[in-house]
Amino acid sequence: MPDMLNTAVSGLLTYQRALSTTSHNIANVNTEGYSRQRVEIGTQHPSSLGGLFYGNGAQINAVSRSYDQFLTVEVRDTTSVHSRLEMLAELSGHIDNVLADPVGGISPIMHEFFAAVQDVADDPSSITARYNMINVGNTMTARFHNIDTRFQQLQESTAEDIRTTVEEINTLVSNIRDINIDLNSMSTGEQPTQQSSDLLDRRDQLMNELSEKINISVVNERENNLSIFIGNGQTILTGTDTFTLGTVPNTGDPSQDQIIYNGLNQVSDISASLKSGGELGALLEFRDYILTDTRNDLGRVAIAMADTFNDAHLQGMDLNGNLGTNFFSFDAPSITPNVTNTGTGVISAVVSDATALTRYDYTLEFDGANWTMVSDSGNTSVPVADAAPADTTIVFEGLTVTVDGVASAPIAGDSFRIKPTIEGAASINLLISDPLLIAAGAPIRTGSSLDNLGTAAISPGEVTDMSNANLLNTVTLTFTSATTFTSDSVVTVGATTYAAGAPIPFSNGMTIESNGWQAELSGIPQTNDVLTIEANTGGQGDNRNALNLANLQNTGVLDGGNSNYQEAYSNLVGRVGTQTAAYDTQREATEALKIQARDRRDSKAAVNLDEEAADLIKYQQAYEATARIISTVQTLFDTLIASTR
Repeated sequence: MPDMLNTAVSGLLTYQRALSTTSHNIANVNTEGYSRQRVEIGTQHPSSLGGLFYGNGAQINAVSRSYDQFLTVEVRDTTSVHSRLEMLAELSGHIDNVLADPVGGISPIMHEFFAAVQDVADDPSSITARYNMINVGNTMTARFHNIDTRFQQLQESTAEDIRTTVEEINTLVSNIRDINIDLNSMSTGEQPTQQSSDLLDRRDQLMNELSEKINISVVNERENNLSIFIGNGQTILTGTDTFTLGTVPNTGDPSQDQIIYNGLNQVSDISASLKSGGELGALLEFRDYILTDTRNDLGRVAIAMADTFNDAHLQGMDLNGNLGTNFFSFDAPSITPNVTNTGTGVISAVVSDATALTRYDYTLEFDGANWTMVSDSGNTSVPVADAAPADTTIVFEGLTVTVDGVASAPIAGDSFRIKPTIEGAASINLLISDPLLIAAGAPIRTGSSLDNLGTAAISPGEVTDMSNANLLNTVTLTFTSATTFTSDSVVTVGATTYAAGAPIPFSNGMTIESNGWQAELSGIPQTNDVLTIEANTGGQGDNRNALNLANLQNTGVLDGGNSNYQEAYSNLVGRVGTQTAAYDTQREATEALKIQARDRRDSKAAVNLDEEAADLIKYQQAYEATARIISTVQTLFDTLIASTR
C-alpha cells in the first residue's frame, strides 16, 4: 500500500542528493579536468493494491558525468602534438639566439679577423699589424669556444631533462595504476558498481598530463580497466600492471642516453619510436638532430677554416726566413668503440679533405671481412676488405680512417662511432704568438740580371710542393741563345724532364717546374741573359702569401667548394632559423587546434554556472514541495486523531 510519508521522504532524500551534486559541480567549476555530474532520478518500485499499481516515490538511479570519449581523445592527441612543438620551438630558439647574435656570433669576428689579415697584407713589415692579427685570431677562437660551451651546457641540460621526463612518466603511470586499483575495489563480483566520477576525472587528467610528456594510445576495456601503449605498441599499463621506462648510456655512443623499456622478459631500446609526440619526443629529436647537427656544423666551419688556413700559411715564409708553420690547431675526429664489441680495434682518423666534410657522424662497421662507413645521413662507403696485417684505409666524405693491421683483432659485428667535427669549435686554437712567425711572404722569389740585354722575364713563381727538400735552393737559368737556355737544376717542361745543364727549348709563356715550384718565362731573351729563382730570405716587404691568406675569406672551401667560411656559417644560421620559425608556426597552429578541442570537450563536460543555478532552483523547489507533503501528512494525521476523541 502506498505510503505518503515514505513517498515524501524518498523525495526529500532524492532532491537533497541532487542539491548536493549541484553544489559539488559549482564548487569544482575551476577544477582542471573536472566533468559536470548529473543525477539520474527514477521512480521506486510501485506497490500493487486491488489490482492497481501505486507509485512509491523517487530514487537516485545514478550519478553520471558528462563525458565524450572522442572529444577526450582529441584533447589528449592535440595536447601531445602541441607539447612536442612547443618544446622544440623553445629549444631551437635557444640555439637560434646564440648563432644569430649580431655581437656574439661568429660572422662579425670572422670578418674582423680577415680584415686584420688584410692589414698584414697591406703592410707585411708592420709588427703592430701582425700583433693585431694574432690578437683578433685569439678572440675568434675564444668566440668558437664560448658558443660551443653554451651548446654543451644545453646538451647537458637536455640529457637531464630526458632523465627527469622519464621519471615523471613512470610516476604518472603509477598514479593512474593506483586509481585503477581504487576503481577495482569499488567493483563487486563480475558486474562493477557505478564508478566514482571524480576518480575517473582524475584518471583522465593524469592521462592528459601523461600525453604532454609522451605520445600515448589508450584502450578502454571498461571504466576500471584500461591499457596505455607507447612507441611501437609497448604497453606501459594494463589494468593494474605497469611497465617502466629507464635511461642508460647508448652502447654505440655512451655520451647519449637511450630510452629503455622494461618489458616482461626483456629490456629494449625504444628511443627512435618515441619522437612522434610529447616533451620526451621533442627532447630526443632536439638532441639527436638539431643540437648535434648544429654542434657538428659549427665544428665543421672551425675545422675547415683551420685546415685550409694552415695549408695556405705553410706555403709562406716568415720574417725569420723560415717556412710557415701551422697557424691553428684542432682535435682529430673522435672515435668511440661500441661497448658490445668482442674484438679489438686500433682506429685513427684524420680530416683529409675539408671541402668534403659534412655535419654528420659515422659508424664504422666490420662484417668479418670488410669495413664499411655508414653516415647518419644514410650514405654508405664502398666496403673495403680488411688488409691485416697491413693497415686498412677507408676514405669517405673528407675523412681518412686507418685500421691498424697489427694491433687490431676485430670480430664480425664490431663497430666504432666516429665524430669528425663535434669537438671542432671547442678545440680550435692559435699556435702562433710571435708576430715574426706569421708567414706573410712567399718562400721563393725570382729575378733577372741587371746585365741582361734582352727582355726575358720570369713570373714571381708559385710553390707546388712545400715538402721538396730543395725548395729553397737557388736555381739559375742561362740563355745560350734566343731560343734555348740551360738550368743548373733538373727542370720539367710539360711532360719532358731536362737534366741540369741540358739545353731547353724556349717559347714565350712557357711554364717550367723544379724543386717544388713552377714559374712562367716570357719576353725576348738575348744570349747570356740570366734569370734566377731563390729563397725569399729577408723579404720583409713581401705580401704574396698574406694576400693568399686574405683571399681565403672569399674562396669556396666548404660544401664541395661552393661555400666560403662565412657563407657556410650563414647557411648554418639560416637552417636553424628556418627550423625554429617552422616549429613556431606549427606550434601556433596546434595551439589553436588544442584550444578548439578543449572548447568542444568543455561544451560537453565543463560546469556551466547558469545551468547549475537553474538546477539549484529547480531542485530547491522540488525539495520544498516534497516537504509540504510531509506537512500535509502531519495535518491529515492530526485530523484523524482529533476525529477519534
